[in-house]
Amino acid sequence: MVAERITSEDIRAIGVGGKLIVTLPSFHAVVSARNMVSYVRRAYPREDGCYKTTYDPKTFTLTVMVVPQED
Repeated sequence: MVAERITSEDIRAIGVGGKLIVTLPSFHAVVSARNMVSYVRRAYPREDGCYKTTYDPKTFTLTVMVVPQED
């Protein structure tokens, strides 16, 4: 997905084991999106998994994953 930004609804809609891959226009947009993931992590804690992010600095691609909780 190519977008200008991602919203909290986009992040919360990711299922367990799923991922959202977004290509953003700049490094600043990547930083803003990672901050949004941190906000969602604190504001809407998940019982079934946790959010992980990775990004490619060359293409400004951010990947948000929901990793299942280990018992």
